[in-house]
Amino acid sequence: MADLQLLEKLCTAQGISGDEGEVREMILQEITPFAEKITVTPLGNIIAEKKGANRAKVRLLLNAHMDEVGLLVTTIDKDGLLHFTTVGGIDRRILPGKSVLVAGKIPGVIGAKPIHLLTGDEKEKAPTLDSLTIDIGAASKEEAEELVSPGDSVTFVSLFDTAHGHIRSRAIDDRAGCAILIDLMKKDLPYDCTFVFAVQE
Repeated sequence: MADLQLLEKLCTAQGISGDEGEVREMILQEITPFAEKITVTPLGNIIAEKKGANRAKVRLLLNAHMDEVGLLVTTIDKDGLLHFTTVGGIDRRILPGKSVLVAGKIPGVIGAKPIHLLTGDEKEKAPTLDSLTIDIGAASKEEAEELVSPGDSVTFVSLFDTAHGHIRSRAIDDRAGCAILIDLMKKDLPYDCTFVFAVQE
C-alpha cells in the first residue's frame, strides 16, 4: 500500500504535460536514497535502477506517468481575460465555472458568455473553447501581463478528499501509479528492476 500522505503531496503538485518539473523534483527526493542509478532524460523522464536480491532472467521495467491534463495560456485580451488551449483530453463542457491556478500561483475562474446573452442555438450546445476565458481579476491587458504570460501552465483547483473510504483528487491518474512505484523502490526486491516515471503521458 502506497503512502497516503505521499499520494496527496503528488496529487496536489502542479505538473501538466510538458511542465512536470515540480512533480519530478518530489519524486527524485523520494527515490534517490533507494536507487543505484538515476537518469533524467532530456525530455524529463526519470529512469531509476534498483538492485534486487537476484538478477532477473528477463529485464523488468515498471512505468507510470507523472503529468496531468490542464490548460495553457495562449493570449491575453484588452480586458485582462486569458484565452487558453487544452493540454490533454479535456471535455470542454465541464470547464465553465472551474477554479484554476495560473503559473502555479495566480487564482482564476473559467468563464463563459452569460446565459442571457446566448442565442437560441448557443443555449443548446456546449461552449466552444475559443468562447471561454480565465478571469484572474485583472482590469486590463497590462495588469494581467504583470502576473501571467502566454505559455503559462494552468492547473485545476481540487481538494484531496478521502471521505467515505474513497480518494477523490485531480491528477490521481497517474500520480497513484507514481506513488506505488516509489513505495516499491523503498522495499527489498527479489529481482533487479528499472523504474520509469514518464512525462507527457
